Amino acid sequence: MTADSKPFSSVPGVELGTTRGLASVRVDTPEASGLVFLQGAHVAEWTPKGHSPVLWLSEKTEYKLGKALRGGVPICFPWFGAHPEHADYPAHGFARTRLFSYGGASIESGGRVALEFSLASDAESKALFPYVFEARLRVVLGAALSLEFSVTNGDEQPFSFEEALHSYFHVSDVREAALAGLQGSTYRDKVRGLAECSESAAELRFSGETDRVYTSAATCTIVDPALARAIRVEKSNSQTTVVWNPWAARAAQMADFRGDAWPTMLCVESANVAGAKVTLAPGHTHTLRVTVSVTSPAASAG
Repeated sequence: MTADSKPFSSVPGVELGTTRGLASVRVDTPEASGLVFLQGAHVAEWTPKGHSPVLWLSEKTEYKLGKALRGGVPICFPWFGAHPEHADYPAHGFARTRLFSYGGASIESGGRVALEFSLASDAESKALFPYVFEARLRVVLGAALSLEFSVTNGDEQPFSFEEALHSYFHVSDVREAALAGLQGSTYRDKVRGLAECSESAAELRFSGETDRVYTSAATCTIVDPALARAIRVEKSNSQTTVVWNPWAARAAQMADFRGDAWPTMLCVESANVAGAKVTLAPGHTHTLRVTVSVTSPAASAG
């Protein structure tokens, strides 16, 4: 907590309550508005003042305990996608459906609001991931959105894990948008049977189902001419970037995804998955940091 911070009980514009039946923290300040659910420490909304919503959230998502929300920023931990050995384990791990503890809020410089969430291992988590750990998410909402996801090894032995901040971004039409920053990176293309490819395009364009894991620690920028904005995703301690859009056929098969909504979203996920999984020694902490900001396309290009 910084010198000019206030305890969460006195932070104006921060309300702990219930949204659609789930415990949540709602933020509404001169800088930005936002919504975080305690289940999964799931950032569901972030809208900096003067802009339209930056995060995409499915109109058909189910608001129910134990059910992952479709959209926003789910936390994938301690594995990504299907479990490599146990097909019956939940996809993308268990963090996104577990109830995090809310540690309160504080005001930072510039009027930004910081929220703290934590998840400790217990008997339920050990049945799936047999280690002692503490996971924390620090969310700072203002003109930019900053996320810090930390994992501390409290066990007596090292363990390995995958992680992703599975960010869904709102775009006017994914077929007209572009993604810059991945040129020169290699990637595994899940649509093409995990074929290993190299990205030659300065700006990635979308014309069909996309599901790729890029080996890249670079900053990415979603350029959206129709909304006259660029979404900049800057990260550290993340060695992979996942890019995903289900397109029409896949979206139609998903119960929590309105079939005609796929053009309005693009996932650009800051991650450490597959060969970039994290191995953590006892007593050590790993922190993945992401900062999302919105600029004009011209400013981004400069």
